[in-house]
Amino acid sequence: MTTFKNIVFSAANIIAGQLKQEIGYVTGSRKITRSGVAQEMKGHAQKVASSRPTDY
Repeated sequence: MTTFKNIVFSAANIIAGQLKQEIGYVTGSRKITRSGVAQEMKGHAQKVASSRPTDY
C-alpha cells in the first residue's frame, strides 16, 4: 500500500474505534467498547508503521 493510503486507513480505524467505544459506553456493551479499543489500537499501529522508512 502507498503511504497516503496507510495514513487514511489508520485515521479511519482510529475514528471508527473511538466511535465504537462511545457507542459501547452509552449502550453499556463491554463487547463493543473492547472492539472499539482494539480497532483504535490497530489504527495507531498502522499510523506508526506508515511513518517508518521503507528502505534499510
